Amino acid sequence: MRVLGYELNKLMNWKIIGLVVMISTIFYQLFLSFHIEHFPNGRPNLDRYNIAGEMITEYGYEMDEHEYTEFQQTYHEEVEKANLYLQSNEAFVEAEITTYEQFDNIDRDNQELTALRNKVMFEEGVDVFWELQAREGMMNQYEGRTDLSPNNMPIANENQQNRVKEVISKDEREAILPTEVVDNYNVLISQLAILIVLSVMIVVSRIHIIDQKNNMRMLQYTTHKGRYLFKKKTAASFLAALLITTIHLVVFFFMYLGNNVSVFFESSLHSFLHHNFYWMDFRFLDYILATVVAVFLLSFITAAIAAFISRVASRYITLIGAHVPVAVILVLLISEYLISYFMSINYPMYLTVTTYAFLIAIGISLLISRWKKEKKVDIV
Repeated sequence: MRVLGYELNKLMNWKIIGLVVMISTIFYQLFLSFHIEHFPNGRPNLDRYNIAGEMITEYGYEMDEHEYTEFQQTYHEEVEKANLYLQSNEAFVEAEITTYEQFDNIDRDNQELTALRNKVMFEEGVDVFWELQAREGMMNQYEGRTDLSPNNMPIANENQQNRVKEVISKDEREAILPTEVVDNYNVLISQLAILIVLSVMIVVSRIHIIDQKNNMRMLQYTTHKGRYLFKKKTAASFLAALLITTIHLVVFFFMYLGNNVSVFFESSLHSFLHHNFYWMDFRFLDYILATVVAVFLLSFITAAIAAFISRVASRYITLIGAHVPVAVILVLLISEYLISYFMSINYPMYLTVTTYAFLIAIGISLLISRWKKEKKVDIV
C-alpha cells in the first residue's frame, strides 16, 4: 500500500493538479459554462421548460387524453388573455388586430405591423404570446406523438421501426420531458467526458516515463519487487483516473442541479416533447446514471491505454505523439454515440455495445501483454 500511495502521489503532485485545474477551468469557460448559465436558452425554450414543469405538477409525469383536454382548455384561456391585451392596446386596435389569431397571422411583408409585433414579442417580451407559441408547439407534438417517423429522426431499418412501434404501443410517448432538457444534458455530459478523458491522459501518461527519465528502471528490475512495480503503477493509474473522474462529476452535478431539472428525473425519456427514441426504456434519471457509468468506463479505458503508452515510450515527444490519435478517436466516438445520445436508435444497439467491449478489450490486452514482457525483460 505504501508503494501504491507513493506512485499515486507522484502522479498527483501539486504541479499536475494545478495544470488539470487550469485546463478544466478554461475548458469549462469555452464549452460548458454557456449551457449551464444560459439554460433554458431564449424563448420559447424557457416557456416550454416552465410549462412542462407546471404540467408535471398538475398531471404527474405523463399526460393522458383527458388531461390533454384540460391542457387545451388552458390554452384557450391564454388566448382570451392575449385577446384582452390586444383589445386594450391602441396601436393594435388602430391596426384592426384585436384577436390572437389575427396577431399570429400578421402579414410579415407589412413593415409597420411586423414592427408592432416585434415590439410586443422582443422589446416588451409579453409572456402570454410566448407561452401561447410554446403551448401550440407542445400540442402539435402531443397530437403527432404516434408518428413512426418523427422530425430529425429518420427511420432507417426494420429494427429501428420495430423499436419505435414498441415504444408507441406502451404509451410511453405520453411522458412529459422537454427536449431542451435532454439536449442540454447531452451536450454537457459529452463535453465533460471529453474533458475527463484528456485530464486522465495528462496525469496517467507520466506514470512510467518519469522513472525512465530518472534512470530508475534498470535499478528497479534488479529486484523481485521492482519487477512487480508495473502492477502497482497500473493500480495507481486507475486510482488516479477514479479520483479525476469522481471530482469532475461531483463538481459538474453540483452546478448542473442548479438548473432545477430534478423535477423531470422520473419522466420517461420517450416523451412526446423529445425528438428521439432509445433502445432502452430510460427514465431521465436512469439515463443520467447510465451515462455516468459510461464516463467511468471511458476514464478507465483511457488510463489503461495511457499507462501502456507511457511504458513503451522513451521520450516525451513520442509520448505526446502516441496520445494524439488516441485522443482524437475517443473524442470523435464520445461526440457521436459513446456518450452523446447514449443508446439512441440513431445508431444500432450492437455498435455502442461492441465499441465499448472493443475498447475495454484493447485496454486489458495491452496491459496483460506488457505485464508478460515485464516479467521477462532483460536489464542488460
